[in-house]
Amino acid sequence: MNRPPAFTLIELLAVMVILGVLMTLLAPAALAVKRQTTLATSSSALRQLSIAAQTYLGENNGRFFRSRENLTNGVQWWFGFESASSPKTEGQRVLDKSCGPLGPYIADSAGTVPDFAFTSMGASFKPKFKNGYFGFGVNTELTGGPTGQQTNKLRQINNLDRPGQIALFATCAQINTFQSPASGKNPMLEEFYFFNSTDCANTIHFRHSGNAIVAFADGTQREVLGNRSSFNSRLPSACVGNLERSMILP
Repeated sequence: MNRPPAFTLIELLAVMVILGVLMTLLAPAALAVKRQTTLATSSSALRQLSIAAQTYLGENNGRFFRSRENLTNGVQWWFGFESASSPKTEGQRVLDKSCGPLGPYIADSAGTVPDFAFTSMGASFKPKFKNGYFGFGVNTELTGGPTGQQTNKLRQINNLDRPGQIALFATCAQINTFQSPASGKNPMLEEFYFFNSTDCANTIHFRHSGNAIVAFADGTQREVLGNRSSFNSRLPSACVGNLERSMILP
């Protein structure tokens, strides 16, 4: 009885070596494709947000929207409305994104805005809201400060000397160590919605291979290389740091 020819050990080893070489050669290409995909996702989402902001400015005499307002029935964040009756537990809070100052403009352009690249960077992700996220922050030096009530920081675009150099939106995040399930021993990446040069300075998310995507007050946008020495040391791999003051202060 004739047996079919079998692979020898040397032949199997040769095949394994060839496969190993091919995987080594293809890995950089696969990483490059992933980076381009997440970059395109972030850029598209931020572009929608920027277009909505420009439309808002055009219909509101060039005055920027407030970053936040405390209302009797809840909190009006710049990115949506959080009802006073919604759950307060982290990860279970509910956000109505259609009710933010930019919500109607985003909806009119059939936009969606959430940046799906935000959760694909490999760090532990801690959700704030039950029904989605944004992944971007706004410059509070233009929008009334973090409370939205500082009138000296509620600007008009016509009064900016350098609208093409002052950031309005950017990829943002923070490292949370103080709200469960995050802890000092288990730092987690979560959304953050503001940036400035003082109390919200260290919130820019350079999630694209050390780059952040920034949309400027005039509607343009580009990648900005992060200063690695500014990255949060509690979770340095997440690449959360700050922008130069010249890109923030009008």
